Amino acid sequence: MNSSNKTKIAIIGAGPVGLILSARLASFGIASIVMDKAPYLLRKGSKACLIHGDALEVLDKVGCGEQIAKEGIHWRIAHTYIRNVERITQEYPERPGYGEFVNISQYRIEQEIVKLLEANPLCELRWSSEVVGYSQQQDKVKLEVKHCTETETLEFDYVIACDGVRSTLRDLTGINFTGYTHQDRFLVTDIKANIALTKERHFHFDPQFNPGRQLVMHPQPDNIWRIDWQLPPNADIEAEKKNGQLDKRIKSVIGDIPYQIDWISTYRFNQRVVDKFRLNRLFFAGDAAHSFPPYGSRGMNSGIQDADNLAWKLALVIRGSAGDELLDTYHEERFLAAKENLRLTEATIKFMVPPTPLKQIWRDTVLRISEVWKPLRKQVNHGKMTEPFTYESSSLIDYNHRTPYVGAFSPDVVVYIDGEKSRLRKLFGEGFVCLFCADPNKVKQYLNKQSHTHNGLDFSLVAAVPKGYFSPKEDERLISVTYDDILFFETLTEKQDSLFVIRPDGHLAGHYLLDNAPSLSSILEKVSGTDSLTFQREAP
Repeated sequence: MNSSNKTKIAIIGAGPVGLILSARLASFGIASIVMDKAPYLLRKGSKACLIHGDALEVLDKVGCGEQIAKEGIHWRIAHTYIRNVERITQEYPERPGYGEFVNISQYRIEQEIVKLLEANPLCELRWSSEVVGYSQQQDKVKLEVKHCTETETLEFDYVIACDGVRSTLRDLTGINFTGYTHQDRFLVTDIKANIALTKERHFHFDPQFNPGRQLVMHPQPDNIWRIDWQLPPNADIEAEKKNGQLDKRIKSVIGDIPYQIDWISTYRFNQRVVDKFRLNRLFFAGDAAHSFPPYGSRGMNSGIQDADNLAWKLALVIRGSAGDELLDTYHEERFLAAKENLRLTEATIKFMVPPTPLKQIWRDTVLRISEVWKPLRKQVNHGKMTEPFTYESSSLIDYNHRTPYVGAFSPDVVVYIDGEKSRLRKLFGEGFVCLFCADPNKVKQYLNKQSHTHNGLDFSLVAAVPKGYFSPKEDERLISVTYDDILFFETLTEKQDSLFVIRPDGHLAGHYLLDNAPSLSSILEKVSGTDSLTFQREAP
């Protein structure tokens, strides 16, 4: 059966990545259809159980960040134990907004985004819809979609595969999913119990309850604890369920206290990435594009950043503000991000599960000596936690004035808008932001030099000055914000009158010294991939 379809974008997979991609596209006014073969949103354990504060900013852009943050377990101290004794305590800095890490089940995140999509006329969810066929032409993608007993053919301008590590679309294309699957098995249990531990990350090397191997514990809301065991080769969890050994395994970790098993499963992790994130009009995102071990919580978090990166680029192309080549930068940027995640997790794997006898001896020696010699503890690799990738070589980043912030996810700080306390990141997400941190007179002179037409690119002008520096209504072209944290802005600007451009995905695309900054039109053309752009704001 052939069906007509007016929506330009299909998203395959209703996991967190596909759902947030649909929501972000809608925030740019772009409609999409999300299809999943499941009959409805299924709960399958905690799956991903941690969202980074920076990834939570993406959820904030679509309207569910506050709810997730309210429910989740916030933490910023990680505890690492060697043979049952805590040897490393890593404390992450406090910061405004959502903090460093929030523990909550992937299912709750999915639930909140589904509610948003169901209320948005630009978003359509189609359950029980399984992709069974795929083909591309120069100007469209055809999908054969099976719904119950009927199959229909649908056409779209663009399709995004967010259908997970066992991606059907990836298999249908035949694209390489380069890497390997680790041979060691891991046991994940979600248990409900009143465990006498701080609700933070607890990582164990060679504990008495899992000798020679690792175990990690993460708290979840409602007294749920996620416990991950590295299993010995001969472990039989199904047999343990029947003979009582599973109960002994769990109590050896949590003590002789009551508990309930909420979820249990075993898995092997992958170290894989597709060769190309873009195949003409088909894109891969999330676990369909890359798969990492759980150490550092990179899977869902990097997938959310995939979605945020792709959404604004698709929106510009569909609106006609940018050419097709802008979409090539999705692979350019996110492939490198995935490769960096693979590099970091590979180093962690080789320390946790040494691949050769010699490396095993080295690892065991490091652990043994680090128990008594603190300097060596820096060599103990318990998994570097996830963070947004810095685009150090992107064609969309202007390295005119290179600083540590250029290409990175923009830092955050408390600011005041019309006297009300807010955060700098609250200004980002809808379009490009031109942030002036400079003498207001110099900003005015710079703006007055600009021409006054443009091609439809959404952008806003923001001026940040210390509190009491000038009236917020002095220049109506600008959104004016004030701040107390002088040191933050002195560090950001290097104490020079500056213009920063922030992309819709929150990455800092360029830092310009205002005295010799190029025109706004040339700056925005460079960092947005658009053409024939000139400035639209009239001087007051």
